Amino acid sequence: MTTAPRLMNFPEERVLENAAFGQGLVPTRLYALLLPVWQVEIRADITEGEAFFLIDRFLERGLRHGSLHTVDELASFFALDHALVAQAVRFLIAIGHLREESGGRLSLTPLGQRSVDDDIRYVVTHQDRRKLYFEALSCTPLPRTHYDDEVVTLLSDGELDRALRRDHHPRFTPMYVTSGFDRSALDRLKDRKDRAQFNLPVALDAVECLSETLVFLPVYLVRDRKRLLVYGQAEAGTAHDPELSEICSRTPELINALDNEEMDAEADERLLRSARKWLREQGLDAVAPEQDNDGTWSVSLPVTAFGEKRIPISRIGSYRMAGSLFFRVWCPEETPRKLALLHRLDQRMGSRRQVTRHEAEELIARLARQLHLEVPELTRLRRGAEKTGLSGLESQLARLENE
Repeated sequence: MTTAPRLMNFPEERVLENAAFGQGLVPTRLYALLLPVWQVEIRADITEGEAFFLIDRFLERGLRHGSLHTVDELASFFALDHALVAQAVRFLIAIGHLREESGGRLSLTPLGQRSVDDDIRYVVTHQDRRKLYFEALSCTPLPRTHYDDEVVTLLSDGELDRALRRDHHPRFTPMYVTSGFDRSALDRLKDRKDRAQFNLPVALDAVECLSETLVFLPVYLVRDRKRLLVYGQAEAGTAHDPELSEICSRTPELINALDNEEMDAEADERLLRSARKWLREQGLDAVAPEQDNDGTWSVSLPVTAFGEKRIPISRIGSYRMAGSLFFRVWCPEETPRKLALLHRLDQRMGSRRQVTRHEAEELIARLARQLHLEVPELTRLRRGAEKTGLSGLESQLARLENE
């Protein structure tokens, strides 16, 4: 048995809840996928922008707009120490912002002029080596959130084999590509106006591709009858990835693969077996799964099914997975659902040191939709938390009331 850690450190149920009650989907399937990504190592001359040091900004502006041309003139005009100005000028010459002509006359290079005009200190690094990531379905660059290797897992060949041998759920299905990396994608980077969003420098010149390696990105994909959303590791299941969602939505190979799986005539029967097994384990053999009007499945449980030694009350309104399908745990009685809202809020807010009133109100509204309740006021919730003994939540709500 493998003891490898989960690829996703958050449950599938969290993704379903966000898709359904945060994004308005009526989920029909959730897939655990490994999306192909090209890891491309390049060598290039790169231009990056950074904040000016204060003295550098003044010196360059003096040269650009103040008709100042020498170290002496700069030091005198800005009332700065001559040695300090001379040191700063040497640095600006070294990074290509200034040139020194005969007689110590200084002038801005085109790079320096552009830096002053944009109020950004541009720096050129020649023959820089770096890795860029492109999703392999359409060779579109991945956003910068995918470059944080402490959060995002990109599986190489060996890691992929180990992931596919895992014996716990969910089991991830890799998507493969039949064509190699499209090197014209590197040329297209030069025309992007949103480079910062994709972890790209201000400019890329003399680009040379050194290597291309196919790696795999774990994601959850939630689908309803009209659209799909992709959830990656970066947001821990609390928000979808709009770029990957758009890419997957317009990839025929992926859509066809999902359509073929959903034609499985036995899928609902497997879901029903899973739901009945779970009900037996809870001692609820008399309850039968029900299909709702929107085609999804649920189990409607009596109040007595919930409690300290039974099903946690916080599970009301939540999902249980059965392969790529799922069913919802429900209670028709309103009082347990109100308690469930308090306990879910406590799980999300009670131990957090900082949560804004806006964040809290958004979460409360979403949980109220999830539990078919009217959205309660903070004061009413605080009193409920006090009566229920949820002291951490009570303190948070009391603080938010005064904001």
